[in-house]
Amino acid sequence: MKRSAIAVGAMVLSLALGTVAQARDASIDEYGYNTEPGSAEMLLDAVVARPLTLGASIVGTIAWVITLPFSIPAGSAEKTGEEWVAGPLKYTFLRPLGDLDPHAEPDYSDYEKY
Repeated sequence: MKRSAIAVGAMVLSLALGTVAQARDASIDEYGYNTEPGSAEMLLDAVVARPLTLGASIVGTIAWVITLPFSIPAGSAEKTGEEWVAGPLKYTFLRPLGDLDPHAEPDYSDYEKY
């Protein structure tokens, strides 16, 4: 059982590394740089980045609740909640898969019709 789990993990890792080595056929900007995320970025985002940012939002929520007695009188509860809870949640759930830009803003244009 343990050997098969290691074998599957090694296979996934080798596929991910092989994908990184391949050239991506996404759009190229005016300077010749690839602007669209490739399959390696998407895989790493789904397997590593999103679980970490979800964990960060959980830790941030706990810390935000603990610090509420101090941040409410200081008037900083809303800003603290935005930075510690909402920011990581937006980064986890509202950005395109593979887009690892920390300053990227989600596009809500498709959701305006609802």
